Amino acid sequence: MNRKIVKMILYFFIVMICCTLIARTAASMTVAKVKIEETGRGSLVDEFDGVGSIQAKERAYQSLPEGQKVADILADPGSAVHAGDRIVQFDSGFLEEKITEQAQEIEKLEYRIEQQRLLGASPKRTPATAQAGLTLDDAAERLGEAQTAYQQAQNRYEEAEAEELEENLTTEEEKQRLQSEMETAYTAMQEAERAYRLAQGAYQIAQQDEANSQANDATAEKASQMALSEMQVELTVLQNKMEQMAVLKEAGGIVTAQTDGVFASVGAEEGSVTTGEEQIVLIVGNLEACGNIPEDKIATITAGDEIEAVIQGETKKRTLTVDRVGQDEEGTYVWYAPLPEASYRVGTSLDYRYSRKSDNIYDILIPLSALRESGGSSYVLIAQMKPGILGESYTAVKVNVTVLGKDDHSAAVETNLPQEAKLITESSKYVKEGDRVRLNE
Repeated sequence: MNRKIVKMILYFFIVMICCTLIARTAASMTVAKVKIEETGRGSLVDEFDGVGSIQAKERAYQSLPEGQKVADILADPGSAVHAGDRIVQFDSGFLEEKITEQAQEIEKLEYRIEQQRLLGASPKRTPATAQAGLTLDDAAERLGEAQTAYQQAQNRYEEAEAEELEENLTTEEEKQRLQSEMETAYTAMQEAERAYRLAQGAYQIAQQDEANSQANDATAEKASQMALSEMQVELTVLQNKMEQMAVLKEAGGIVTAQTDGVFASVGAEEGSVTTGEEQIVLIVGNLEACGNIPEDKIATITAGDEIEAVIQGETKKRTLTVDRVGQDEEGTYVWYAPLPEASYRVGTSLDYRYSRKSDNIYDILIPLSALRESGGSSYVLIAQMKPGILGESYTAVKVNVTVLGKDDHSAAVETNLPQEAKLITESSKYVKEGDRVRLNE
C-alpha cells in the first residue's frame, strides 16, 4: 500500500515536471524575442550623405556670331587656352554665301529707304481756301457795289422828296420811279449780303479743311520720318553684321579666345548653324566644389562647416570648408567650398558626408529605434524582470520620456530611467506594455 502511494506521488511530480517543461517551451515559442540597448551620455550629431561636382567660381562668356556654320571645334574641354588661341572654325564657303546675301539685303533696304523718302515728301497742292477765298472776295465786291447802288438810289429818292417840299418840282411819276429804283437796289443789296454770308461760310469750311489737311500732312510726314528712322536702324544692324562677317572672313573664319582661361564649352556642335545665343565659356577663376543639400537639411549647413568629400577618380577623402550656401541655376540648395587645385575638370562628380556634433551634451541619449509615440506623448519600453506563475521572466514596462532633441540615430530625453535600464529597440513581433519578452542573446 505504501509503495503504491509512493509511486502515485512520484508519477504526480513527473507529470508536473513534464507540464512545466511543456509550458516553458510553449511560452518560449509565443513570447516576443527583443533586442535591447542601454542609455548613453553625449551629443546629438547632424550627419548625412550627398553628391556634388566641381564647378568654376568665375567664368568668361564670349558670344558666337549668328547664322554661321560650325566646321570644327579646335579646343578640347578642360584644356588651358590663352587670349588669341583658336577655339572655333566656321565654314568659309557658308560664310561667303552669307556675305553675299547680306550685301543684297543691304542694297534692297537702301532702295526701300529712298522710296520711303520720296513717298514722305510733302505733296504740292492748292490750298483748300483758294477758291473759297476768290468767291468770298467776289461776293464782298458785289456786296459793296450793291450797297453803293442802294445808297445812291436812296439819296436820289430823298433829294426828290426834298425838292417836292421846297419847290414842288418833282412829279409824282418821277418820285415813284425813284422809289422803285431804291427798292430794287435794296433787294439787290440783300441778295448780295446773302451771297456774301454764304461765301463767308464756305470760306470758314475751307479754312477748317485746310487746317485738317495740314494736320494730316504733318502726321503723315511724322509717320514717314519714323519709318525712315526704323529702316535706318535696320540698315545699321545689317551693316554691323556685314562688318562682323568681313572681320570673320579676314580671320579665315576662326574665332579666338578673348582672355586666358580653361576652355569649358562652346554651346554648338560641328555642322550646326549658330542662332546667336551660343557662347564660348572659359573658366577664368579658381575651381570650387559644390554639393546638393537634402531638402530636410537645408538649414543644417552653414559657412565654416567642414565636409568630407571623395572626388571622382580619387580614393582619399579630403576635408573641405564650406564658403557659402546658396541656390544653383535650377533652384536647388547647394553648398560651395573653395578648391585651390586647378587640375580638376569642371563637372567632375564627388560624394560627400556631412557630420557635426551639437554643442549641447545630454545626460541621457537613447537609440531612436527605442522611442515610441502615442497620443502626443513619447515613451520607451524596457525589459524588466518580474515574477509569474512560471517563475521570473522579462516583462515590457512603459516609461514616459520628454524628447529634447533628435538626430538620425539617437534622441536626447529627460526621464527617470534607471541607469541599467534595458531599452527595447527591436522585437520579433509587436510588443506592448505588460507583454512578456525574451532577450535576444
